[in-house]
Amino acid sequence: MSKDISRRDFLKSSAATGALFMASGPSITMARELKPIELPKPQTEGGKPLMQALRDRKTWRAYTTDKIPLQVLSSLLWAAFGINRPESGKHTAPTGGNQQSIDIFVATDEGVYVYNSKSNMLTPVLAEDVRSISGRQTPSVPLDDAPVNLIYVADLSKHTKEIAIYLSFAHTGFISQNVYLYCASEGLATVVRAWFDKAALEKKLNLRTDQYITLCQSVGYPRKT
Repeated sequence: MSKDISRRDFLKSSAATGALFMASGPSITMARELKPIELPKPQTEGGKPLMQALRDRKTWRAYTTDKIPLQVLSSLLWAAFGINRPESGKHTAPTGGNQQSIDIFVATDEGVYVYNSKSNMLTPVLAEDVRSISGRQTPSVPLDDAPVNLIYVADLSKHTKEIAIYLSFAHTGFISQNVYLYCASEGLATVVRAWFDKAALEKKLNLRTDQYITLCQSVGYPRKT
């Protein structure tokens, strides 16, 4: 009997240690502990007029711990880099040669997902909270309580070596400004983070050598300072 119990325990522990496996698409390790999240259809109407959103656009670094509802997150990601012309598959932000060379990784307290704009889903990447290394106030001060960190990952293989890095930062700028404007329209707070542990984060996400993290962006509800 003791041998049978040991065998069951062994199989259980083996299943636990084998929970990670390679996913298709970006070179990432999918965490079996996390399930794919089907996002609600983004709300693409309403909001503040463009000029008012531009007037209200600002950087904010203090957040509450309140989670962002899935409906809001869906609309946020669509505004960032969703498909706005289904007939052609083109996006809300431009990319050189329409190569769509940026992936948005979404870091929460539960783990990390990658945004799939075609299926409007979050695909599991890592069952670990990496927000503390995906954005800092300064090099020595950890990230505050922002519930979501967007991690912008460029695929350098989609452009020639001479211009790939320049275009990657330009593309990130387009996308992050879309996020700023959406946040201004919806009463959310956001800030682009230049300080993050790039080496540790790329290792955690198991990125390929031709994938490059450009910037991170925190999003949440504003906390008065």
